[in-house]
Amino acid sequence: MGEHAGTDVVGAGFTRFSEEHAQGQLLPRIVDVALARADEFVVADPGTRLTGAGLLQRAALVREAVLAHHRADDRDPQEVPVAVLRGHDAGAVAAVVGVVASGHPVVVLDPTTPAVRLRHYVDAAGATLVVSDAERRATAAEVAGTVVDPDSHVGAGDLSDHLAAASALLTRTAAPDDVAVIVYTSGSTGKPKGVACDHRSILHDTWVNSEATGAYPAGSVVAHLLPMAFSAGTTPTLAGLLAGSRLELFDPRRRSVTELPAFLREVGADVLLASPAILRGVVTTLGPQGRLTGLGTVTMAGETVHGAELSAVRRAVGPDCVLRNRYGSTETWLMTEYAISGDDEAPEGATPVGWAVPGARLQVELEDGTLADTGTGRVVLTSRWLGGRYWKNPEKTAEVFADNPDGSRTFRTSDVGTLGPDGCLRLLGRSDHSVKIRGLLVEPGEIDALLFAQPDVREALVVGRPNPRTGRTGLVAYVVPEGSRPQASAVRAVVRENLPSHMVPEHVVFLDALPRTERGKLDRSQLPEPPRSSAPYEVPRSSWEEVVHEQFCAVLELEGISIFDDFFELGGDSLAAEALVSRIESLGADGVNTTGGTSIVAAAPTVASFAVAVRSQTRSARPTLVPLRTEGEGRPLFLVAGAGGAALALRTLAQRLVPGFPVLGLQANGLENRALPDWSVERMARRHVATVREQQPQGPYRLAGHSLGGLIALEMAHQLRRAGQEVELLAVLDSFPPNPALVPVPQYPGLQAKAKEALSLALTGIKAHPGLGHYVRFFRQGNFLQRRYTTDVYPGRTLVVVAADDVDASARRQWEPHLSGSFDIVPVPGEHMSILRDPRVDAVAEQLSREMTGERLEVRSPSEELAGH
Repeated sequence: MGEHAGTDVVGAGFTRFSEEHAQGQLLPRIVDVALARADEFVVADPGTRLTGAGLLQRAALVREAVLAHHRADDRDPQEVPVAVLRGHDAGAVAAVVGVVASGHPVVVLDPTTPAVRLRHYVDAAGATLVVSDAERRATAAEVAGTVVDPDSHVGAGDLSDHLAAASALLTRTAAPDDVAVIVYTSGSTGKPKGVACDHRSILHDTWVNSEATGAYPAGSVVAHLLPMAFSAGTTPTLAGLLAGSRLELFDPRRRSVTELPAFLREVGADVLLASPAILRGVVTTLGPQGRLTGLGTVTMAGETVHGAELSAVRRAVGPDCVLRNRYGSTETWLMTEYAISGDDEAPEGATPVGWAVPGARLQVELEDGTLADTGTGRVVLTSRWLGGRYWKNPEKTAEVFADNPDGSRTFRTSDVGTLGPDGCLRLLGRSDHSVKIRGLLVEPGEIDALLFAQPDVREALVVGRPNPRTGRTGLVAYVVPEGSRPQASAVRAVVRENLPSHMVPEHVVFLDALPRTERGKLDRSQLPEPPRSSAPYEVPRSSWEEVVHEQFCAVLELEGISIFDDFFELGGDSLAAEALVSRIESLGADGVNTTGGTSIVAAAPTVASFAVAVRSQTRSARPTLVPLRTEGEGRPLFLVAGAGGAALALRTLAQRLVPGFPVLGLQANGLENRALPDWSVERMARRHVATVREQQPQGPYRLAGHSLGGLIALEMAHQLRRAGQEVELLAVLDSFPPNPALVPVPQYPGLQAKAKEALSLALTGIKAHPGLGHYVRFFRQGNFLQRRYTTDVYPGRTLVVVAADDVDASARRQWEPHLSGSFDIVPVPGEHMSILRDPRVDAVAEQLSREMTGERLEVRSPSEELAGH
């Protein structure tokens, strides 16, 4: 990143970003940089890569669509925001630029938030138009009266010329204090609160990020993981375009963090922007010896980072990478930074948030209301670049913003901190009752308002409490029932249906009354501590424990519980115990005995103990066969699991299929029994064919498989046909075709790592491996075999289902050269694994059900889909 130091000119067409740029407006600078990089990639996601010219064209189409909708509106565009509802993708970046160019403030909506919640944002902003895409069109229609999808008009009109597009984007001149972006946060009364951010403050924040701190100057390749709907994601999105960085978008809410190291290498990222929670996941995935190479900067913000965590990240990135712990807010953008590099030691305990960035002054408000440059109190920031205000809420603005005689502004945060003599700030908590959950600000009053509205709740109070086991803050709901006590899981379910997942309480405590002072005010100090587990945190160690863990989480309406957590301490009761036993019994898994009912839960209340208690010692004669659904008299569907996958992982799909026939799962030999694995797709298929013919001696057969299982099912179909049997259906669920050139090859940092991997692979099924490592070995072995399998063109009826949002979707669509019979290649929403889980699994089940009943859906090409809109 230091290659540009000492010069004001970057490349051949734009100057380095300076503090003087903050006196202007966003669009001229964005257009200048994009024109200078017309043939270079400026923003990319796994499916789309936009050059500077492409960004200008896409943004101009969005601008044209927005203006066309508002052409008859004589109001000032500044008074009429426009919403954007898309994924974490290049199209969303272009949409933001296009809306800003129209003169309307942009409100970016988070696609993972329930529609009822998004409608609050749109209504509060006064927006009537949402810019969206085909995947989110239905949700967008619930949110606003008008939806436009500029993607369906890419290349239309004279805007296909990027110079004409640039000219169109610059048609309207904005003032530095015009509102460019409105970012919504929670409101303590249950109503959303919007922060209006002007051009000047955004431009100055860009200078602070790109040049003043050196985090991502021109020429950087920025791996951007932060949701654009939040201020932490808005900042790098706009700053990258303004400063001349390349944005590489990775959505950790749709892709596993296990994919991140390979993604960083693939795109050549030298800057990583992520939350501490994501970094913890990456470090865990890498293990103590794993490394993230090539990074020059890692920034983190949004929650407390402890010294031990910082040290673990440093080990992973190496001494040449600068780690930046940051603190900011939607009202102020970036306020402070604490950077360590080289031989700097990580601090003990909570890491400070550091020193004020250039252009900002930090103080603390003491108990007597005076401001001090050192001490402990409410954190206060003063800057001449501070432009934020609350949208259409001057009273709220006046409570926390103040204009000073010298032209600067002051903002009183809700955070309490200690400001040392050297100017370094340490945060202690919040002055109000807001809390940070997974790095996101939560106003518990909004959850209170939702629970109060429930007929079986008389009173409710939600607070944040640190978990002594993990140190993380979690939400606890104290509920006074109206009449009979509801289940804790039902309380959580109400929140989950109406609010984002990070706002779902971890604990629900039922009280006869909320504690109050003698004056009748709530006395938070008297709230009892929720029941806590003293057990260590542990993830499932086997496929069966994973299945049981999934049922515990579903019944309790919780995520991420330890296999040693007590069912009843987590809020379970007798009704929830009955539901758990019923769910386990309905699995129909081989060797499971639920005789004893809820008494089993009482005696074995953890995932680990319950998994053992309900599993008999009886061994199946066919450990590779797993009944997923036993009801029905029709011909069964045989469903083959993917590499390293237990067949029970396909149960949700099996249960969603049209009734009338059994569904039998097939999994790898040795995966859940003591046996050597098969070392070719052909041998796997041969074993499964023998099992299939034991269950159904004669055809016609129905075969399906997910991932590697699709190739195994294909080979089974070939073998059955060669044996003179009829195969009625082959369904391939998001599998690579039998063309090794299309299958990604794993990358290794060196020969030693490659040799180590080869040895581990050779020991698959032979040498015991603790925890999930056993399944990981089978997964890698399956991928190894997949890259070596080819076969003849298949002449039978075939359904190919492709996860349209997966990074490998393009390769997985290329089945046509391998099929000579009747076939359909059908895209469904979701990614490789998410299409097997709610809510994405329903689309797969619908396609497969229609094949099984002979009522095939009419499949249209993507161009026909767009024309239909």
